[in-house]
Amino acid sequence: MRALRLLLAVLLAAWGVLSVYVFVWFRDRYSDRGPMPYTMRWILHTPLRRLVHPVQPMLDRFGVRPGATVLELGPGNGYFSIEAARLLGAGGRLVCLDIQRPMLTDLHGRLTAVGVANAHPVLGDAHHLPLADASVDVAFLVTVLGEIPDRPQGLAELRRVLKPGGTLSITESLTDPDYQFEDTVRDVCRASGFAPRDHHRGLLGFTMNFAAP
Repeated sequence: MRALRLLLAVLLAAWGVLSVYVFVWFRDRYSDRGPMPYTMRWILHTPLRRLVHPVQPMLDRFGVRPGATVLELGPGNGYFSIEAARLLGAGGRLVCLDIQRPMLTDLHGRLTAVGVANAHPVLGDAHHLPLADASVDVAFLVTVLGEIPDRPQGLAELRRVLKPGGTLSITESLTDPDYQFEDTVRDVCRASGFAPRDHHRGLLGFTMNFAAP
C-alpha cells in the first residue's frame, strides 16, 4: 500500500510539472508572435514533424540542388540544414540565417558533430540580409514568413539577394500560430515582384515556389 501511495504521489507530481510546462509552452508560443522560443526547440525534431515535413522530399520541393548557393531563412537549430548541406555537396553553400543566437549555437554544434563544412550559421534578421546582391540561387522559408514583422521589407531583401530567375520557396503549416493563408502568400509575393512558379499541397500545409525577377 505504501509503495502504491508513493507511486501515485510521483505520478501526480510528474503530471503537475508537465501541466506547468505545457502552460508555459502555449503561453510563450501562442501569446506572443515571433520566432519559436529557444525553450521549445525540441518540437522542431519530433516524429510528427517527420511525417508532416519529410526532409528529403521537402528539399527537392524547395529546389535545393548540388552546387547551388542556398539561403535558409529561420533554420532554428537545423531540422533541414544538415541534409540540405549534404545535398548541395562540396561545390554548394548553405547560409543558415536566424535571429536567435542560441538556436545558431545548437545548429553549429549539430553541423560540427556530423562534419558538415559547407553550411554557415549567420546571426541576422530578414529585414537586413548580410548577403551580396544576386548571390543566392534558392531561398527557402519554412513557417517563417508570418514571423517577419515587415514582410514587404523582408521580401524586398530576398528579391535583392536572389539571382534573376532564382527560387523563393515558402512553406506554411497549419500547426504554426503564424500560419499564412495561400492567398496571402501569393499576393504579398506578387506585390514584391515574384512570379508564381509551382504550388504543392501536403499534409497540414503547402509549399509555394516563386521566381525572382
